[in-house]
Amino acid sequence: MGTTRRFEGGLRLRRGRRTDLTELRRLISASCDPRTERFRRRTLADLSHDVYVAETTDGALVGVVTIGYVRALGPGRHIAVLDTARAEPGPSGVLEALLDLAEARARLRGCRQLRAWPEPDDHALRDALTARGWCGGNILIGELARQAD
Repeated sequence: MGTTRRFEGGLRLRRGRRTDLTELRRLISASCDPRTERFRRRTLADLSHDVYVAETTDGALVGVVTIGYVRALGPGRHIAVLDTARAEPGPSGVLEALLDLAEARARLRGCRQLRAWPEPDDHALRDALTARGWCGGNILIGELARQAD
């Protein structure tokens, strides 16, 4: 699979680059302290993650998807985790195209599942995943207290 996919209207999906960080920050509504920025730059370069963006013909980013891969000792394979999936309101089908890509990338890595934990108020992602046949399972989440720097 190539790293770029083109769609009607000139929209393309391509690998995210470090130069995309400013626009990515806007898409995911994120802070920009130096420590967090360094973490994001490293995530874009990390081979255990796939970061793809949806880009219009004029170069504007209108969507992003990030998939992390965790080595799992039990099943003896990677487990794929949908970390981020966001699309701006506007061109229809962007979020669906990003999710198609996420599922395809996970399959290429030999994953049998792609797991996601959307935020409670992320209705667009929850609705898109439900429409794809994703269902809830047994998951326990422990909130960890933040360590002092």
